[in-house]
Amino acid sequence: MDLVFYNRLLRCYVLVDLKIGKLTHQDLGQMQMYVNYFDRHMKTKTENATIGIVLCKKKHEALVEITLPKGANIHAREYQLYLPSKEELQKKLVEWSGEKRNA
Repeated sequence: MDLVFYNRLLRCYVLVDLKIGKLTHQDLGQMQMYVNYFDRHMKTKTENATIGIVLCKKKHEALVEITLPKGANIHAREYQLYLPSKEELQKKLVEWSGEKRNA
């Protein structure tokens, strides 16, 4: 695992693993092990379940769908090796928020 965060609003740990290449069953299994460890040994009874995020250079969508159980707290996402432009980020923000952009 590469990064560990604590989200105060969600009241849970957020674990992030960065991978190069295609996502494998082993990558997801390893993240599940980390999530289980944090849930058993780090979080308190008043905190919410740990969230695991796997970011990989090349995602394999079918593998993610098959490997993860429904409602799993592990998420996989493809990443890029460069930062998008300000305009690209603004466009994505509008898309994700569901708002229409004013001209």
